[in-house]
Amino acid sequence: MSQAKLTRSDTDRMIAGVCGGLATYLGIDSVLVRLAFVVLIFASGIGFPIYFILWIIMPTETAVARSGSEVIQENIEEMGHTVSSGVSRIGRTGTIGTLLILFGAYFLLQEFGLMGWLSGFFWPLIIIGLGVYLIARRR
Repeated sequence: MSQAKLTRSDTDRMIAGVCGGLATYLGIDSVLVRLAFVVLIFASGIGFPIYFILWIIMPTETAVARSGSEVIQENIEEMGHTVSSGVSRIGRTGTIGTLLILFGAYFLLQEFGLMGWLSGFFWPLIIIGLGVYLIARRR
């Protein structure tokens, strides 16, 4: 009896294939997994860290045979390319505008007391994300 492996999907992907891979592994529709991540993001903010951790540690369907360290290194490089291609597509002013909108929304929600525990984790997550982006882009 062959046991299914947890991998990121190469075909059913919106960003990195994490939700598509989880859906295949669990035998459910990928829309339900994506919806669960959206609910986790808005309910407690934990959806972002879970998604990024899974993106880093889950191999793609074609990289299952590689070692764990190779998979993590390739996934971090892929994450950097995905972020930089998104930034290139939007452009510098679009990126700055998006960041300003996100920061403004964060501060507005914080003023209304709607950020909960995420307010303590927001800046460290932003700094870590920028660090990963800069390291991946340097290569």
